[in-house]
Amino acid sequence: MAARVLVVDDEVEMGNFFRFFLEGKGYEVEVAENGRQARKALQNYYHLVMLDLKLPDTDGLTLLREVKGRHPRSEVLIMTGYSTVKSAVEAIQVGAYDYLEKPFDDLDALEAIIDRALNRALARGETFEDDTLAQRKKVMEKIGFVAGRSEKMQRLLTIAEKLATKNITILIRGETGTGKEVLARYIHAVSNRADQPFLAINCGAFTENLLESELFGHEKGAFTGATSMHRGIFELAHRGTLFLDEIGEASLAIQVKLLRVLETGEIFRVGGEKPIRVDTRVIAATNAPLEKLVAEKRFREDLFYRLDVVTLTLPPLRERKEDICLLAEHFLSSYFEPDQVPRLSSEVVEALERYNWPGNIRELANVMAQVAAICDGKTILPEHLPAKITKKQREEEQAAAAPGADADEVRAQDDPTPAPDQRWKEEAAAVLAAFIREVDVKGGFDLPAFIDDLKRVTSDAVRQLIRKALEESGWRYPQAAEWLQTTPRVLRYLYKEKN
Repeated sequence: MAARVLVVDDEVEMGNFFRFFLEGKGYEVEVAENGRQARKALQNYYHLVMLDLKLPDTDGLTLLREVKGRHPRSEVLIMTGYSTVKSAVEAIQVGAYDYLEKPFDDLDALEAIIDRALNRALARGETFEDDTLAQRKKVMEKIGFVAGRSEKMQRLLTIAEKLATKNITILIRGETGTGKEVLARYIHAVSNRADQPFLAINCGAFTENLLESELFGHEKGAFTGATSMHRGIFELAHRGTLFLDEIGEASLAIQVKLLRVLETGEIFRVGGEKPIRVDTRVIAATNAPLEKLVAEKRFREDLFYRLDVVTLTLPPLRERKEDICLLAEHFLSSYFEPDQVPRLSSEVVEALERYNWPGNIRELANVMAQVAAICDGKTILPEHLPAKITKKQREEEQAAAAPGADADEVRAQDDPTPAPDQRWKEEAAAVLAAFIREVDVKGGFDLPAFIDDLKRVTSDAVRQLIRKALEESGWRYPQAAEWLQTTPRVLRYLYKEKN
């Protein structure tokens, strides 16, 4: 049976092109120039509908929903211009197979994506779903990415895979610890840049001058200490992917330079006079409300819109509780031999799923590191968990036993959860303990370098903490010093020293 294709596009030339192109491959082709003609044609079934998002008498997304409602087994390819890429991504969320950007410069790529969509429709999706899941699992295992089974994450991965093949900037949003960098690595791994470098940099971990040098490089003699030419991360990631974490922390001066790269594909090294062309795909990430930063004039509006072409938002762990145990088992397995990984008791499973995980996946990984350090049996029991995890369950049990008791009264009687300024110590200690267990001291370990690295990490943390207090106080040192329980003089000294 010949595949049946409906082309919906108000450009007559485009309809004629596709009729000639697809009939030459043996397909039955119908062309509609507007929504009215398309709705009439859709009284019949088509294996593939090629739909332009901009039609004279209807919205393309509305028509897409009608297609999927009437013929759910039909595959839909969205045709769009660059300015409507965001709508095209929304179309994939609604159920479109993929989207094509006009003009169609690469006919081989066009033919390939049409063939894949038609093959999937003709096979009713079963074989291709299995192949897609198998391929996804293979890539994830390679980069150590455990996404879980939740519908939210699976839908997000499907969209990410479609976007990976497009040469567009992606903005990843999500709370701290949700796995933004891991998602960026996955996008790189399934893109056509997978065999090229993936490099990451945290924009909040450097001073302005140092970040500029790290991003764009510098020429010899550009500043004191520049004894040789240094290639920046944009150059090093040429033809690959650059992940800009915490993009909201970049200064306004750096933002101007980032905007230029995104618009022109050119960089200037610090102290350089000649532009350098780079083909670097940018994936940016933030847990900050960029819209608010734009309103406060702390983030450039033009850069925001340039980054916000396509946004992927990672759900917090509390919204995908069905993945918690799978992730917990994955983290545990890294601390034990394959046949010695302890199982999670039902009480532990319940406690883990009740907890809200403000630190998300990163917090879960740290908790499992603590558990692995103290569990010497075959089963993880509630007593192996930090007190903060079992607190909620105890409160509910106490409330059930004494229904007349006030909830605050119950919490006051038993509140072992450490305060934030104590909790970081536990989590940091767990991370260091996990690292030390893996160190092969007999094979040689550079202790002085380890000490230097600890000092540098601590220094960066102090700088970020001071900056956060200053920003939230409107850069009023007395207020920030009061919050940080020190004096304005000490705060000025520390902030100047760290910068």
